[in-house]
Amino acid sequence: MPPRSRITFADLHREPFRLFFPAATLAGLTGVSLWLPLLLGWTTDYPGAAHARIMVQGFFGGFIFGFLGTSLPRLLEVPALTAKEIFPLLALFLGNVVAHTLGATGWGDAVFVVELLAWLAVLKGRCHAKRDLPPPSFVLVGLAFGCGLVGTALHLVAKGWELGPPLELLAKLLSYHAFVLLRVLGAGGFLLPRFLGLGLRRKFTPSPSVTPEWLEAARFAGVVGVLIVVSYGVEAAGWTRTGATLRALLIASFIWRELPLERLRWTWQGVQWMLVVGLACVPLGVLASGWLSGWRVALSHVELLSGFGLITLGVATRVVFGHSGERAQLERFHGPLTVAGALLLLGLLNRLSGDLVPSTMATHYLYGALCWLAGMLLWSVRVLPKVLKPDPEGES
Repeated sequence: MPPRSRITFADLHREPFRLFFPAATLAGLTGVSLWLPLLLGWTTDYPGAAHARIMVQGFFGGFIFGFLGTSLPRLLEVPALTAKEIFPLLALFLGNVVAHTLGATGWGDAVFVVELLAWLAVLKGRCHAKRDLPPPSFVLVGLAFGCGLVGTALHLVAKGWELGPPLELLAKLLSYHAFVLLRVLGAGGFLLPRFLGLGLRRKFTPSPSVTPEWLEAARFAGVVGVLIVVSYGVEAAGWTRTGATLRALLIASFIWRELPLERLRWTWQGVQWMLVVGLACVPLGVLASGWLSGWRVALSHVELLSGFGLITLGVATRVVFGHSGERAQLERFHGPLTVAGALLLLGLLNRLSGDLVPSTMATHYLYGALCWLAGMLLWSVRVLPKVLKPDPEGES
């Protein structure tokens, strides 16, 4: 049979990244664009809460959901997600983003809780039917769901009852930071050694039941995850530097144990540099925002924007190109992707300089937003059209 030139309806739910990656990109563009009317002086409405929710629940969440919905059934050797499962999940995702865009954060948070529970139910059903164990680091993915639920539940409670400052901060740390960080570490512990060409430190024998080697690795990941959650509690209790230092050490220890970084060789080919820079920025951003509390919000963007952001786009690019027969393009220097990544970093620098030089804050915030939007649009034009191209390896 000749190769297919177009995807089918079944491809959309069997490989949900084809739906969720474009939706997540649109959410990110929307979340950052919310700042433009304020920065241009057209309104006095402050979009901080809506922006944060859209970026975490919509932008990062959408890429995470698309990745998990595509990869986990393959790793477990179970049937892919069905249309009856994926399209209600997509509807919840879009409803969440729309609610936050309109400023209805309470409704958006409520929809997000339902969305998380629905994803848990779908993925839990696949795990019960597994023919192989998931990577042990995926223990952190489950913990990320828990942090997202607890943090968002605290936001909802705050709508009716006044929370003390420690609980308010804990809600933000769990729902904004832990939700993304634990998923990046959980999925990254399995994916990044492959994407960086490092190979694996340890190989696990395929098995539907728990083996001693798998259990040992899962316990390590679980202990690291629990201690990371504890570090957020320590920070919320007022010991900011202690919590940040503990968390940065845990992140660095996990990365060093799971990734054979001694084999790493810098290259500008594909998205490798984006993944490396992103990995470095995560613990650096945690330390910077913890130790320089006067610029805490600004410096947290080192972790969020350049850390999680570059890793997210790097992994998403690999997924899209890998499922559209374009993997060979990642084995050479890719100008548009490099420029897109550089624009994201330039956006970060402008965001930071806005706080360092208060007299030019609005201008630098505007430049930062425009750089980020330009980088995302360039990435979108270069990568997202490939979601409409079928996977030649998946054809029968």
